[in-house]
Amino acid sequence: MAGPRRYVSSRYSLPQQTPAHVKTPVFSPSAETYEASYELEMEVLDEPEHRAKFANPWLREVAVLSWRNILNIIRTPELFLSREIVLLVMALILSSLFPNLGDDSLKTVNRLLNFYIFAVCLVFFSSNDAVPTFIQERFIFMRETAHNAYRASSYVVSSLIVYLPFFAIQGLTFAMITRYILHLKSDVIFFWLILYASLITTNAYVMLVSALVPSYITGYAVVIATTALFFLSCGFFLKRTKIPNYWIWLHYISAIKYPFEALLINEFQGTRCYKGSPADLSPGPLGNLNYSPEHNKFVSINCTLIGDDILSSMDLQLKNIWYDIAILLGWGVLYRLFFYVVLRFYSKNERK
Repeated sequence: MAGPRRYVSSRYSLPQQTPAHVKTPVFSPSAETYEASYELEMEVLDEPEHRAKFANPWLREVAVLSWRNILNIIRTPELFLSREIVLLVMALILSSLFPNLGDDSLKTVNRLLNFYIFAVCLVFFSSNDAVPTFIQERFIFMRETAHNAYRASSYVVSSLIVYLPFFAIQGLTFAMITRYILHLKSDVIFFWLILYASLITTNAYVMLVSALVPSYITGYAVVIATTALFFLSCGFFLKRTKIPNYWIWLHYISAIKYPFEALLINEFQGTRCYKGSPADLSPGPLGNLNYSPEHNKFVSINCTLIGDDILSSMDLQLKNIWYDIAILLGWGVLYRLFFYVVLRFYSKNERK
């Protein structure tokens, strides 16, 4: 006796002829067979002809990632407040340690040089907290990009866009407090722009180091070691002409050289007179004095040195603030580009 007929729904019916390039999965009660068939089906769907590599356009990825970063900052405000509080407190402490920097005596010159080099180093070290922050985010980035959730370039650009306003606030906080409490002669807008560009570049450098190292301990060690080299070769301890030729390249790649020089130009450029005995400059970073071409026009009993003399004695080649800011931002762009290359080709977690 024939058994009852079984009817199969048309939506599960297989085509009469299967194209040669499509692999038809075979289902069976066996767990191993089912697992293999499921993987086979996913491989077919993941082929470029079935699915685009990225689900969203680049601009949408940048917008979504930027919004996610903003939410992270709102939920964990200490990421921003920690730097802001450090710069605020240190600005007040420096203002108490270096009072009356607006005085026109030669004794003030060395104190100004010491203040500015410490200000640049403070800005540089304030970005070190990005080391553990990114290393924690790196695992999320690797997991999400393994499934083509977004592009590495979208991640790099969005992380920069979100933090730009915060860098501006941090630089403005330090510049406003120290400029007016210490009675500096520098232009406050240029002071802020120099610190702003320095924060952007140092953050890019720290992010690059964080992408290369396996742990935050190693990251801190690399950042501290390179910062020490940048500090040593920036022109404060060793002038450019005193650095051996085989180390002169370190002077030009120093991320501290350009903001330090720009701050000095902002403070000293011009014919402002400083009075006192040249002995008041020793010991100090100026060393042997190099007089500017304008020196003889303004020197007198009440004018021992002018501002341009100090810049010449510090061995500054180009006395242009915009030049130093442009070079500094150029290094920031280069660090970001290297950061992208590392994320794109080195920090990968491909599915298998």
